[in-house]
Amino acid sequence: MRPRHLAGIALAVPTAFGLAALLLTEAVVTSAPEGPAGYYLRNSIADSGAINVVTTVLLDYRAFDTLGEASVILASVAAISALLAGSKPERTEQGLSPLVQTSIGYLAAVFWIFPVYIVFHGHLSPGGGFQGGVSLAVLVILVYVVFGSTRASQHLTPSLLHGAESASALGFLLLGTVGIAQGFAFLANAAAGFPTGEPGRLVSGGVIPLLNLAIGIKVAAGLGSIYLDILSADDTP
Repeated sequence: MRPRHLAGIALAVPTAFGLAALLLTEAVVTSAPEGPAGYYLRNSIADSGAINVVTTVLLDYRAFDTLGEASVILASVAAISALLAGSKPERTEQGLSPLVQTSIGYLAAVFWIFPVYIVFHGHLSPGGGFQGGVSLAVLVILVYVVFGSTRASQHLTPSLLHGAESASALGFLLLGTVGIAQGFAFLANAAAGFPTGEPGRLVSGGVIPLLNLAIGIKVAAGLGSIYLDILSADDTP
């Protein structure tokens, strides 16, 4: 088979899958079942201003459940920190080779774009705070592996990560209390007065982008803290 034929097949296959997925999505939306699922599919955009139905379910209709899921990371960090209390981080002076360090130094800004995009576009496309937060945590680990813990800890200290996680969790809770202050449910969105904007725009979705940001910071700081706690070595004899 000729190379151009292979290239044609390589282009045609994902295109076919994309069209099939689009047709399937349209069929599901137009023939939405009754009950909660049907309501979510038919009314999520009007209710929240976010065009990502999954994100609307997670951070609007069932936002309280998401708060419970995010609390699992906070509990994990607290448990690991308690188990490793009194231990000191293992110091690695060198890190990787100067070539790798120089390359990562130039590419670090580019690496930040992907998780930040995922966090801030969670109400518009697949992604959100959990996925973006994990990607940010990978960057924290990458910095420690490439530059060594001695150098990395000058900027990304365990106390900074713990503080960021606590602050983001508090921010999530404070956003939820706005609904109560307005006489509605905890973590209410449009009903609490958050402007939903024009669906499809970056500034839309009401409180959903703010909750995604809080979750992104919390997940990144929490997983980064777990890595640093596990990296710790007990110096006691």
